[in-house]
Amino acid sequence: MDDLTTAILDYRYYIEILAIAIASITAISSVDDVFVDIYYWCLRLFGHQDAKDRAFAQSLRADIPERPFAIMVPAWKEQDVIFSMVATNSRLLAYNNSHYFIGVYQNDEATISEARRLQALYANVEIVIVPRDGPTSKADCLNTVLTAILKHEAAVGVAFAGIALHDAEDFIHPHELKVFNSLIGQFDFVQLPVFSFSQPLRDVVSGIYIDEFAEVHTKDLVVRQHCSGLIPCAGVSACFSRNAVVRLAENNHGQVFDTSCFTEDYDIAFRLRALGLKSTFVSCPVNYTIDMNLETVEPVFVKRPLPIATREFFPSELRGAYRQRARWLIGIVFQGTSSHGWEGNWGTKYFLLRDRKGILTAPVVILGYFALANLLLIEWYLETYAPGAQFDFVLLGQDYVMDLFFVNVIFLTWRLAHRFIFTTRIFGWRHGLMAGPRLIVSNFVNFFAAVRATRIYLDHAITGRPLVWDKTTHTYPIKFAGASPPVDGDRRGTDHIPTGSTETQWAPR
Repeated sequence: MDDLTTAILDYRYYIEILAIAIASITAISSVDDVFVDIYYWCLRLFGHQDAKDRAFAQSLRADIPERPFAIMVPAWKEQDVIFSMVATNSRLLAYNNSHYFIGVYQNDEATISEARRLQALYANVEIVIVPRDGPTSKADCLNTVLTAILKHEAAVGVAFAGIALHDAEDFIHPHELKVFNSLIGQFDFVQLPVFSFSQPLRDVVSGIYIDEFAEVHTKDLVVRQHCSGLIPCAGVSACFSRNAVVRLAENNHGQVFDTSCFTEDYDIAFRLRALGLKSTFVSCPVNYTIDMNLETVEPVFVKRPLPIATREFFPSELRGAYRQRARWLIGIVFQGTSSHGWEGNWGTKYFLLRDRKGILTAPVVILGYFALANLLLIEWYLETYAPGAQFDFVLLGQDYVMDLFFVNVIFLTWRLAHRFIFTTRIFGWRHGLMAGPRLIVSNFVNFFAAVRATRIYLDHAITGRPLVWDKTTHTYPIKFAGASPPVDGDRRGTDHIPTGSTETQWAPR
């Protein structure tokens, strides 16, 4: 045996050690995931979640007078989407008593111009100009908008029952405000699901958002609520009671959102609970949703029971996806640990661990790919350049190691099955079948995000340089707003959606 082969075998020994370590970490992390899955199916089996969904659906059908709601939309460099977003949702919302507050920056003339165009067409649109050059942070913009909302109330003599939070790329479900109207009062914060628009199967980066949000917002948040009672705000499709806004401001020097936090929506959940305010996550099914026709880029009714949820586009390019996730990791893992530690009951601590483990498990998964690639290349070399020789594995051939790998295969099969189930439930079986291959793409995106988040936060901790907001570029299906504007500010409902589909005739109001 030559020296090179000896060196390769020595190297393989260390790769074997790495592979066993990775398999062990993967198995431990998988037990955590399986626990959440089993917990969810137990809730379904014993009827707890079904009864809750039916109760919410019943309250939605009740004839409740429309209370006034504010919709705040922070907008920095959103000139390409803000008009379409507000025009579309103003036309399609099956709720008349709402008012948009669009937060723009004094140095963003393009977005201000689009907002003024909206204000000229819709009586229920108000522009709020942040008196600072942007971008600052989303929290800073939201705080300015909330101050303007309270001033608007005083000026017109109307108190909003609730204040909904949305982004400039959101397609709001027509019945969203009906849900908020029925629940705000019982709860001080209500979170609805958020899903991606349907995307072509070939768009694997945007496809990972299809899979992950379909699973998290139909399973994980249900379990999280039952275990911990703490519901993280998703930043959109969320509503705060007026009482919550006032109390949050009183307990934070007049600021509702923490301007130093990258994930101000995640952070605010802890402050809501600290004040004893009640929160809930609602997956309320109705007999239709609205999605995008991929061929015509127009809205179409999807005629099957689906939760009332906001739809939006997520990044479709690798760089945009991992930069967005890096921002989430900085806010949730690093800033969240610094601000909130491990506070809360056992359920909260458990889900904090789930939130934060990704900063470690993402690199471990890529190390797993690295170890596998090395083992395959070494086997190829030995078969090619040392044919007939027997080079047994030192560690990987052990029975306990083979059992560990077999267990991980079972865990992987379980994980892929759940991805398929929940993606299929929302997006159909074709996307369900793509959930497996897209999991590999997701692993690489998460790895790049973890590396970027760690690098940025360590630089901040060592040098003291401030963390800089990294905004996501938004897109919106322009044809959603393709119809002519409402005449004389008339607010039309879902039966006037601009599409040639005959499905428009049965949309509920």
